[in-house]
Amino acid sequence: MALPLALVGQLAAGLVNGPVARLLEAHVSDQELRRKLAAELEQQVMAHLARSTELGAGIVMAEIKSEHWLTRSWRPLLMLMLMGFLLIVGLLLPLAELVAGAPLKFEPRWQLLPPGFWEFLGIGVGGYIGGRSLEKVAGLVFPAVTAARAGRR
Repeated sequence: MALPLALVGQLAAGLVNGPVARLLEAHVSDQELRRKLAAELEQQVMAHLARSTELGAGIVMAEIKSEHWLTRSWRPLLMLMLMGFLLIVGLLLPLAELVAGAPLKFEPRWQLLPPGFWEFLGIGVGGYIGGRSLEKVAGLVFPAVTAARAGRR
């Protein structure tokens, strides 16, 4: 999932100004050297997080450009299945009970699901949403980058 640049900056600054700063204070007595190390560490963390974001965008772009329909379509298919599930359980079954005038013999057995199922589902849906956002941003950003690179050559 892609993080906004401002959030990445806050995360890097929080790491460097928090636990890393305490480590530097404990082990480096020269204040100027400590400041330089903190700045270098913050820059390295920012570079690493930026590279991770680029790699994530590259994965999404590879999926988009894939020849295989399943590779291109797994995210929308997952969302359609989840939405179908929610529609059946949250809308169709209550409507059927309303029309029938009595509760249906449907008892969801949520307790039978493995303990980490809802967390996994939350991460999956978050990844889907983040991936779709990356797709849209990549479609806007990458053509401009490609045109800029072509102009420099």
